[in-house]
Amino acid sequence: MSWKQLAEIDAFGTSLFQNLCCRQVSKFIPEVMFEERGAEEKYFVAGILRNDIKVYVYLDSAKIVSPSLNVRFERADSATPEDLTMRLIKALSNAF
Repeated sequence: MSWKQLAEIDAFGTSLFQNLCCRQVSKFIPEVMFEERGAEEKYFVAGILRNDIKVYVYLDSAKIVSPSLNVRFERADSATPEDLTMRLIKALSNAF
């Protein structure tokens, strides 16, 4: 899919990219639970307790934060939403 298709906002105020990314991360780490945050611009955050990692998923970007890691994955650096999602999952797998 293209960024144009996945950047559209749904009736709940979230992007299709956010939905895709949260689903894929949840498949990779089944115990992860994303919480919706934000009033103006919605984003999702999930904590991975065993590694003290937080994953943030924004409208068209994502971020991993831990005591030793702070990596942002931007739309401009990824050809497709799937590419950005896979880069995020690869970085998560390296963190374990």
